[in-house]
Amino acid sequence: MELKQARAEIRGAEKALSRMKDAKTLEDLEDEWRHYLSAIEKIWIKTERSLVQNPKFQPWQGSYQRIRKKDSLLRYLKHARNSDQHTIETLVETKPGKQEIKIEGPVAISRLRIDKGQLLEYEGTKPLQITITPERTELVPVKDSSKRYNPPFEHQGKPITWPDPIMVAELGLAFYKAYVDEAEKKFLKQEN
Repeated sequence: MELKQARAEIRGAEKALSRMKDAKTLEDLEDEWRHYLSAIEKIWIKTERSLVQNPKFQPWQGSYQRIRKKDSLLRYLKHARNSDQHTIETLVETKPGKQEIKIEGPVAISRLRIDKGQLLEYEGTKPLQITITPERTELVPVKDSSKRYNPPFEHQGKPITWPDPIMVAELGLAFYKAYVDEAEKKFLKQEN
C-alpha cells in the first residue's frame, strides 16, 4: 500500500515548480506559485488522513509538526498558502536591481564620476567595495490570521540568502517528499 493521494499532490507540486521555472511573466510565476502552495499543503493533509487511524502515526508525525512550526521556510509555506486561500494579497514581486558602493574608514577621493546611478570613475586612497544586485523576483511577507510572516531566512539550519520562489519551492518539496517517503517506510511497507 502506498500514499497514492499524497504522491499525486507531490506530482502536482513538481509540475507547478517546473512551470515556475519556465514562467515568462511575473503573473505566470505567481499563478504557479499558488498552485505549488496548494499542492504542498495537500501533501501534508493527505498523508495525515491516510494514516491517522494508525495509533503510532500521531506521535511520529509530532516531530514533523514541530519542524514545520520552527523552520522558517516550512512555516512560511504554510502561512503563504493560508494567505493565498483567505486574502487577496500579492505573493511575489520583482525587486529592481541595484548597485551599492562602500568605502571603509576615512578616505580621500580625488576623482569620482557617477552617471545615472552607475559608477564610471573612481580614484581614492581606499578601494571601493561594489555589490551589484540584479533585478529579481522575490517572495513577500504574507498575512495569515492578522499576523505577518516574512519570507524564509533559513531552512534546516542553513541560511537562505534571498527569498527566491523557485529555490524555496525546491527546498520545500524535498522536505515533503522525504516526509511521505518516511511515512510510507514506517507505516505501510511490509517486511518480508
